[in-house]
Amino acid sequence: MSDLLEALASHPACDVLRKADLDDFLSRNPRALLFFSGDVAQRPEGLDVAVVVRELLTSYQGRLRLGLVDRRDEAALMARFGVVVTPAVVYMRDGQPAELVARMRDWPVFAQACDRLLAPRPKLRSRPREETHDRTRARLASEGSRRGAGRR
Repeated sequence: MSDLLEALASHPACDVLRKADLDDFLSRNPRALLFFSGDVAQRPEGLDVAVVVRELLTSYQGRLRLGLVDRRDEAALMARFGVVVTPAVVYMRDGQPAELVARMRDWPVFAQACDRLLAPRPKLRSRPREETHDRTRARLASEGSRRGAGRR
C-alpha cells in the first residue's frame, strides 16, 4: 500500500474493509463512502482521488465514514456496487449505492455528491384516497362526455 493510502487508512473516519466486514460497516454507517483505489502503480490517479476523499472526510467531519476497500477484495466487490473502473467512490445511503464517481474529477463533483448524500430525503406527499378517487371519477366522466359528443 502506498504511503498516501496508508495515511488515508489511518484517518479516524476510515475503516479498511475486507469483503467479510462490508455489510457490518454499512449497517453501522447509514451515510458512507466506499473507496475503490485500484492499482495505484498502474493507475496513479487513485492517489489523487485518495487526497480528495481525505479532504471530504475533513470537510464533512463527523457526518461521513469511509470504507477503504482492501485491494484483495476489490474485484469481488466491484460488480456489487456498479464499479467498472477504478479509482471510484461509491456514495452509500442506508446500505444502498446512491451515487458513484469514477476516476478523478473536479472537487465540486465529489463535494456535490456528498451534499446530495447528506441532504434529508424529501418526504413523499400522498393524497388522501378520496381526493384521488374523486379526480379519477371526474376525469373518466369528462372523457366519456367527449366521446359521446363526437358520435352525433
